[in-house]
Amino acid sequence: MGELSSRDYYDRQLRVPGWGLEGQSKLNSAAVLVVGVGGLGCPALAALARSGVGTLVFADADRVEASNLPRQTLFSPADIGRRKVEAAAQALASMNPWVKLKPLQMKVDASNVRALVEGVDLVVEGTDNFATKFLVHDACRAAGKPLVLASLYQWEAQLTVFAFDIEEAGCWRCLYPTPPEDGCVGVCSDVGVAGALASMAGDAQALASVRRLLGQAGPPPRSTWVFDAVSWTSRTLKWKTNPSCSCATGRNGWSWLKTSAPSVQAPTVQQEAFWSEIPKEDRRVVVDIREPFEVRDDEWQFFREQGSLIVHARWTQWAQSRPDWDPDTSYVLVCAHGMRSAAALKTVPAGIRAVSLAGGTTTLFHKV
Repeated sequence: MGELSSRDYYDRQLRVPGWGLEGQSKLNSAAVLVVGVGGLGCPALAALARSGVGTLVFADADRVEASNLPRQTLFSPADIGRRKVEAAAQALASMNPWVKLKPLQMKVDASNVRALVEGVDLVVEGTDNFATKFLVHDACRAAGKPLVLASLYQWEAQLTVFAFDIEEAGCWRCLYPTPPEDGCVGVCSDVGVAGALASMAGDAQALASVRRLLGQAGPPPRSTWVFDAVSWTSRTLKWKTNPSCSCATGRNGWSWLKTSAPSVQAPTVQQEAFWSEIPKEDRRVVVDIREPFEVRDDEWQFFREQGSLIVHARWTQWAQSRPDWDPDTSYVLVCAHGMRSAAALKTVPAGIRAVSLAGGTTTLFHKV
């Protein structure tokens, strides 16, 4: 890096009103999840990395194809055939040496979306199918995490910011209670898309994300920004919260997310309890189902000092990494907020003594 310093690197953006050193510190400590490393995800990731967002988690199961190159700006012809997340990580690492990268070679689905969303401060959605968009949307709404969502169609781009971390934010299901079927509009592989438009929309997602992380105003709530390159016009469409939508009753009323874990007989003991309520003899094994980047060493040390053994069985690989359950021992399943562990508890075989840690590790360890 030679004489390169972070102060010199960020110099121009530090001069922007409302940014400064305090704002840069906020960005450096933030974690953002980008779902989809394609036409939207590539420029969004690049802009977020150069802005100094401290941790970038990005998930995609695909490999680079030749048809991706005009719009997926992190890739070159030499990357054809490589995993997208692998090629993206290499490109991003060369842009900003101070950003922590978490590439995930996976398809985001009902079995892992909660874990991914819970572990970050904000989510950027950049896939090209309604099923994934609504899945991520519902997970963000349930977890109270802001979502920056965009979509592309030939010469048109749309962007919506769902401020799920505030009350009365409204949601996509206020407009579409049932997700449209994939293919009803046409994906870019069928109808085409302008590559430069994808870059503009992805950059707009990053800009909206940065504004949100800085605590600055972004796109108005309950609105969708639309840019039409044919007529070269942009407009902001306003919409209202639907009082009959489930979002109007609060997060506890949301029940769209369903785990795809194998269906098994319910455990003999199926309950949630706070750590202080669990007898010591029922804490023999702590099964931590968080992702590695969520876990701090001192947290596991706490459990060990309490006399518990630690088993790490991450939720995103739960079907393959579940413990070899022993009917002669007892288990406490833990995650960040208690939602994943409660879902995992339902897959514990009958006859096994297990309990989910109510409220998750946030009830034990203060997250700064």
